[in-house]
Amino acid sequence: MLPRLQRFADVLAGGRGAGRGLLQRALQYMLAEQHRYQRGTALDVWAFSEVYRQWRYELSGESDPMAQAKIDDVAFGALFDIEEEPGFRDEPVIDFLVGLPPQQRLTLLLVYGEGFEHEDAGRILDVSSEMIAARLIRMSTSLADRLSDRPPAQAAAIVETLYPEGHRASP
Repeated sequence: MLPRLQRFADVLAGGRGAGRGLLQRALQYMLAEQHRYQRGTALDVWAFSEVYRQWRYELSGESDPMAQAKIDDVAFGALFDIEEEPGFRDEPVIDFLVGLPPQQRLTLLLVYGEGFEHEDAGRILDVSSEMIAARLIRMSTSLADRLSDRPPAQAAAIVETLYPEGHRASP
């Protein structure tokens, strides 16, 4: 689970160095406050929630905390080793993902990147599962709008790169 938490912290903090520090502080807090863990809660949901909570706590003095989740496309690609996949960087997927509002990007990462169900992603981000679904719909609509001027086969190929095999987009 640690590599998954590290990737999440990296995206939240905007890079590997800042993400490492965020994760370290969150893990220290989780160890000190382990009595807060409730039996029956999935450990990964609790851990992701605590990393997100720590990030929000640290940004509580910021005027726009969600703007702090911005990350440039090179750094974002590096977090996922996207450059290693042939042809992937040539597609506009990274540019699209970087341009998403931070909450949509985090939702996409949790649901499609980490495989959390809508309910669990909602617990992590402290929103309802309906809000998770709405964010994914807005993201899909935005992608469809962006791809509307492309030939249908090219647009479909781009959309397929967003969804790993075995995952389906669900409203």
